Amino acid sequence: MTRDSSDRRVNRTGRARRLLDRARAADARGETAAAIETFDQAIQLLENGPQHPLLADALRWKGTTHRERGETQLATQLYERSLQLARDLGLRLAEAHGLNCLGIVAQRRGDVTEAEQCFGQALALARALDEHQLLGMIEQNRGVMANIRGDLTEAEERFRDALAAFEAADNREAMTWVLNNLGMLQVDRGDLNEAERSFDRGLVLAVERGDRRMEGLLEVNRAELRLAQGQLDEAERCCSHAFTIANERGDKLNAAEALKRRGEIEGRRGHCAAARLTLVAAKTLADECEDVLLGAEVLRELGQVCEREGEIEKAREVWQLAKDGFTHRGAAPDVMGVTTQLRLLR
Repeated sequence: MTRDSSDRRVNRTGRARRLLDRARAADARGETAAAIETFDQAIQLLENGPQHPLLADALRWKGTTHRERGETQLATQLYERSLQLARDLGLRLAEAHGLNCLGIVAQRRGDVTEAEQCFGQALALARALDEHQLLGMIEQNRGVMANIRGDLTEAEERFRDALAAFEAADNREAMTWVLNNLGMLQVDRGDLNEAERSFDRGLVLAVERGDRRMEGLLEVNRAELRLAQGQLDEAERCCSHAFTIANERGDKLNAAEALKRRGEIEGRRGHCAAARLTLVAAKTLADECEDVLLGAEVLRELGQVCEREGEIEKAREVWQLAKDGFTHRGAAPDVMGVTTQLRLLR
C-alpha cells in the first residue's frame, strides 16, 4: 500500500468515525431518520475499500436503530452482515455483540431455542474476553427471558447482577434498560412501590441523557403500573406521552405498546367500541414488528373486550389465538392465565 492510499484510508476511517458518533447521538435524541441516513454515509465510506473492523460495529449499530423502531427484518439483515464480518476478521468482541443482538431478535419472534443459543454463545465469548459490560447486557436479556417464562427469582437475580455491573461502570444508558426491566418484573410480582421507584429512577436517567426511546418505553410501563394502582387518568397520560414519543421516532413497536395500554384503559372504562379499534391497530403494528409476545398480549385484551360485549364465541376464538402466541413464546404464566379465562367461558 502506498503512502497516499494509506493516508486516504486513515482519513476515510476518521470521517466514518465522526459520522458514526453523529448518528448515535441523533439516535439517542430520537432523530432516528437522520441517524439512519448518517449511518448509511459512514457505512458507505467504510465499504469503499478493504474490510475495516469498524464496519462490523456500524452495521450492528444501524441494525439496533431499526430494531428499536420495530423494523425487525431490516435489523436481522444488518446483524447477520455484522456477525459474518466479525467472524471473517476474527473480531471476537464484535462477534459476541452480534450474537447478543440476534438473540434479542429471536426472542422477539418467539424462537426461544434460537435466542438461548445466541445468548449462550455470546456469554461464552464475553466471559473469555472478560467483558463485564457485555456480560451485563447478556444477563439482562436472559433475565427478560426468565421473566417471560415465569421464573421471577432467576429474572431478578440476573437484573440485579446486570444493574450492579452497569453501576460499577457508571453506564447510565444500560442502567436505564435494567431499571425498566426490573420495574416490569416488580409490577408482575405486585411490588408496586418498588416498581414505582425503579421506573422513576430510570426515567430520571433517561431524561438526563435525552434518551427519548427509553423515556417512551418507561412511560408505557408506568402506564401498566398506574393501571395496577387503579389510576386510569394517570395511566392514560403516560400512554399519550409514550405514543407521542413513538411517533416522533417512527417507532412502530413502542406505538403498539402504547396503543395496547390505551385499549386496556378504554376497555376498563366501558368504552368497548373504542377499545376494539385501538387494540386492532396495536395488533397490526405488533405483527409488522414481528413481536409475538406483544401480539398475544393485545389479543388477550381484545378477548376481554369481546367478553364484555357478550361476544362469547369471539372471545373464545381470540383467547385461543392469544394462548397459541404465549405458548410459542414460552410464556407459561400467560398460557395458564388465558387457559383459565377459556375454561371460565365454557
